[in-house]
Amino acid sequence: MPTAPAKPGAARGAEPEPKHEAKRSDATRTALLCAAREEFAERGLAGARVDRIAEAAGVNKERIYGIFGSKDKLFDAVLIDALKEFTDMVDPLWNDGRVGPFVLRLYDYHREHPQLLRLLTWEGLHRGEDAHDIDGWRRAHYDRKLDAAMDRFATDDAFRAGLITLLICGIPNWLNLVPQLRSLMLGDRMNDVDAIKALLVPFAENAANAFTPETAPAPPEDPEDEVAAAAEHLRRAQAEADAARDELGAALRRANAAGASANHLAKQVAGTVSRPVVLRLLNE
Repeated sequence: MPTAPAKPGAARGAEPEPKHEAKRSDATRTALLCAAREEFAERGLAGARVDRIAEAAGVNKERIYGIFGSKDKLFDAVLIDALKEFTDMVDPLWNDGRVGPFVLRLYDYHREHPQLLRLLTWEGLHRGEDAHDIDGWRRAHYDRKLDAAMDRFATDDAFRAGLITLLICGIPNWLNLVPQLRSLMLGDRMNDVDAIKALLVPFAENAANAFTPETAPAPPEDPEDEVAAAAEHLRRAQAEADAARDELGAALRRANAAGASANHLAKQVAGTVSRPVVLRLLNE
């Protein structure tokens, strides 16, 4: 039987047209996301221009509306894409529970990839507390993050776990987000990465451990318990103050016996106790 002639474009080894179109569409989408990330990170949601994004991606701007629907939805796609990239590159806190290494990973990532923090800052500026999502990915991600934080910090209080996590993340993130303040505060050492890391790790670890279940004060059961707890706190503080006063008095008397005048000693402790108090302590 004779073989039917091949259709034009259907030569052996040729790729089916739908698959080719899908690859081209994926490539276009990727190019647009890359160009849009640069544009949005630099100019924000309001300042970004669709024609600049299209030109940078090498496509017609109508493709943006065809693929994403609007500039706002393009921003959503860019932000979620950047967040997914971040979670792929930075091991989350709950992988090993160690705050120090986690904070270093955050600091290094945002120092080398500043766009994500800028995108989040622009989002907060334009949308406030309204966190847009795509297919529920963002909400599910942060739900997992909150559950892990509750485990890490050994608490059933979701607010407490979330707040501790936000504070810990804020330490390295703020350092990278405001280089102008870093310059004002750190001067010519504003980019001394080794020195920053050397302080960043113990600071974050101490902050995270400051209110572990072993050290956190138990909440009072009722207002009367709260009053009793506050009174006990005051009694302890007064006892410590009395002990400190006795220690100061003994030191003043020793210094006076060694030849220091009362006026000189009063000047030394000015701002802590008054001159009449110094005289009384010397005479005790």
